[in-house]
Amino acid sequence: MPRDGEPPSLLASVDRVMAMAHMSSAPHVAVIGRHTLPFVLALLSHGCAAVRSLRPDAAAPDCEAADLAWIVDVADAHELDDALRAAQRRTARGGRIVLEDGACPLSRSAIRSHAAAAGLEVTSQEANGGRLLLTFAKS
Repeated sequence: MPRDGEPPSLLASVDRVMAMAHMSSAPHVAVIGRHTLPFVLALLSHGCAAVRSLRPDAAAPDCEAADLAWIVDVADAHELDDALRAAQRRTARGGRIVLEDGACPLSRSAIRSHAAAAGLEVTSQEANGGRLLLTFAKS
């Protein structure tokens, strides 16, 4: 049942992302993208302890730690690189980064290359080829 007027599909997405990332019931989340408001509202109604919205092309005035960084949309490869760096800064070595399916206009192999260049590796992928879960590459 939709919470706070959010569409059921977005609420289901929040549930799937939390399960995929093995997050606690109230994580701190950084949502990165150009159109983050629906995701922020869905996360807050899900019970997340704190949710921060970040644009990939703008400096953030703070550097509040997050358990999860969710990249929801970027315009191009440059913004993807910015979003990956912002996600890394927010999550540190122990956090999780989820890249939303369709968040980036690049091919899946190009996205994997950008993630690897940022020191991240794909830990899992949804069965339908959707979201990617990224973690810090083991050194």
